Amino acid sequence: MSKRNQQILALFLILLGVLYLFANFLSIDPGKLFWPLAFIALGAILIFRPKAIAPDHAQHYFAKDITLDSNWKPGDTEVRMFAGDIDIDLRDMALEPGENYYAVKFFAGDITLDVPEDIGLKIDSTGFVVEVKIDGETTSNVMTGYSYKSANYDTAEKKFYLNTTAFAVDLKIRNK
Repeated sequence: MSKRNQQILALFLILLGVLYLFANFLSIDPGKLFWPLAFIALGAILIFRPKAIAPDHAQHYFAKDITLDSNWKPGDTEVRMFAGDIDIDLRDMALEPGENYYAVKFFAGDITLDVPEDIGLKIDSTGFVVEVKIDGETTSNVMTGYSYKSANYDTAEKKFYLNTTAFAVDLKIRNK
């Protein structure tokens, strides 16, 4: 058993012990709480575990505000967090020719993109609630996700591909 798996198991056992301790004092049935909590924990593990990109490219946070600007080094990146805001300014960014991939997996958050005309943009967003605002026009999607591809994406030398998975995400795209 790896050290990480041991830590997860230990945390689970501690939480289970605390649940039973409180159950004794509050006269509740822990069996009624255990299975819903177990399903919630399993779902969170499935959502937040790194899988698509090598672990050295995955970044994990609980809650964070992230800014991608000229200091960001392009490359395949995946961010996993519970909640946060991400500001992506592609205007001064030194993107590599071809597709630059950025994935975000979180429970809820806002993502703002500033996109110059010469950069192709592609977005795939999966979530229970996805709200998208492009240059003032708002679209709300419930349980349908959202896909967007700029008119110049196929012909652009530099491309930015954003893939999001969230319960609720608010995307703001500003063409500059």
